Parts: sequence; structure tokens; C-alpha cells
Amino acid sequence: MKSIMLIHANAQLPVVIHEGTSNQVLIICHGFRGSKEGGGRAVALAEEVVKLGLSVVRFDFTPLGPLTQQIDELAAVAAFARREIASRLVLLGRSMGGSAALTYAAAQPEGISGLCLWAAPSNLEETFRLALQENYQRLLAGKTVHVTDSYGRSSLTPAFIQDFADYDLLQAARSLKGIPVLVLHGTQDETVPFAQAETLYQQLVGRKELVAVPGGDHQLHAFYRETTAAILKWIKSLQSSILEKRPKR
Repeated sequence: MKSIMLIHANAQLPVVIHEGTSNQVLIICHGFRGSKEGGGRAVALAEEVVKLGLSVVRFDFTPLGPLTQQIDELAAVAAFARREIASRLVLLGRSMGGSAALTYAAAQPEGISGLCLWAAPSNLEETFRLALQENYQRLLAGKTVHVTDSYGRSSLTPAFIQDFADYDLLQAARSLKGIPVLVLHGTQDETVPFAQAETLYQQLVGRKELVAVPGGDHQLHAFYRETTAAILKWIKSLQSSILEKRPKR
């Protein structure tokens, strides 16, 4: 495992690389107010995925950046991974990181072997009304709001939610015709209601799977074993599919 600082535009993106042996790399995109560590769970997941042969890249988005910025930063990390690690990408996006991964995959599908959407929204407006509560109304009113989290005290401007209008997540889902997708979601998610996962799943075409975690909330902290098992099973299925497609000698 090694750490680097990826310089992109005016941002410095902390990146951690877990080296595998295959020509695939899993890129993990954290959620809003999350981090590349994921409370230790992203690290543990990476270690399990490496056992399957894939390399893993974990990185931090610029804290509280709008979706446009997250997609741009993911593109920079993906370009780095293709250049330095492996040519085939598997994307795993949690919550808002799933929105970035979905949108990026729809725009740049070449070389993407799979996409896992973990507690990812299909409706950003509804999601952030629930996540920000009264602060969402302040943003709608044109006011800047302040958020305190593990990064410290940060600010959100109205531009953060105005940015949502530039993206149609359901249209992005409909365009993923050649990319296998795993939708992983807790049935008791109060930030991204499970109905959003069902809507997203319905819009997907091609190879797709919906794993509902009964009783699971947005974080799914209490369901680490179940979610890890589902992700590892799905990655193994991707590997089997790749082997089946290779020409026989």
C-alpha cells in the first residue's frame, strides 16, 4: 500500500493505492462528507478485493465539492489509474460518490468493467433535502451555510445545489448498456430512500443486480459482512465474465 498526492487543477487529491496482480483496478469514491478511509471499512474492503487480484485506489474528493467538481476529480484519478496501474476500471461509488461514478461511467464507458452503486441517489434534490434539512432551505434562499465534519468547518454555497440541474442520473443509468451494474442499498435508508434505488435499478439496461439489505440504513455500518460479501461476489462474477470473453487459443 502506498500513498501519493495527485495534483489536479487547483486541487490536491490524497490517493492510496493497494497493489494487485491483474489488469483491473477498483476505484472507490466516497460519499458526501465521507473520506477514503470510510471509518476503516473502505480499507478493509480494499484488502479483501486485492486478494481477488485487483488493485484498489482510494482517494479523497475536495471536501464538499459540487458534483461537477467530483466528476472532474474522478476523471483525473481514473486517468492516473489507467496510466500507472491497470487499463480496466471497476468503479464503486457511495452515496454522492455513486452519482459521480454513474455520471462519469455514462460519459466515458470505454475500459470500465463494472459499476457498483452503494446507497447512491437517483434524485439529488430529494436526497439533499433529507441530508441537509433546514440548511437546504437556506441554500434555496441564496444563503451560504456552514457544515462541521471530520474535515473541520466548511461552507456550502447555493451553487452546490444549483449544480444538480446539470445532471440527469436516470438518463445516465439508461445509457450504461455495456457496463454491468450492482445496486447495493439498505431498505431503511433515511437519506437516500430505498425507492430511489429501485427507480435507478429499473432504468438500468443490460446486466444488472439489486442487492437490498433488510433493515440497513444509509451508512450500513452494522451490515459490513453482508455488503462486503455482496461486493466480492459481484467482482468475482465480473472476472468470470472477462475470462469467458477472452478468445480461446
